[in-house]
Amino acid sequence: MQISSLRRDRKKLERRRLRAGQLFNTGMRQATVAKRCGVTRAAVCQWHAAWKKKGQNGLTSKGKTGADPKLDNTKRQTLKQIIIAGPKNAGYSTDFWTLARIKDVTKKKWKINLGRGSVWRTVIALGFSAQKPIRHAKERNEKAIRDWKLNEFPRLKKMGTEIRL
Repeated sequence: MQISSLRRDRKKLERRRLRAGQLFNTGMRQATVAKRCGVTRAAVCQWHAAWKKKGQNGLTSKGKTGADPKLDNTKRQTLKQIIIAGPKNAGYSTDFWTLARIKDVTKKKWKINLGRGSVWRTVIALGFSAQKPIRHAKERNEKAIRDWKLNEFPRLKKMGTEIRL
């Protein structure tokens, strides 16, 4: 299941509650409203209580829940440019970003201390993905490997020796 399908559409939910309010106005029973709206009787009971107390205004959306994001859109775009520029431009010795480094950048630049999960969600929201560098031994000799694959391997294969690469 995709994450986007799990997110709720506040406007759609509000329209459903307001439709229930219109049905309450007609004198329809809560059980019937629940069936018509495709929700539980418990939900309709809560909606009915809010409707009785405040009318249709009691059924409107309360807006986004939760704390405001620590990084606004401007800071997020600046962070994206910093990430694109690379860690060496941000003062690190190697050219690999880690969550700890990105967290450190936000702390130095804006004095915002993000949690590891927040850094990860921000990086994903900015369009980046996890990447791992390919690791090779320092002694790796590409020319010798290529020569072996072209010359030695076919010879061994003809002999019937099974070698897996």
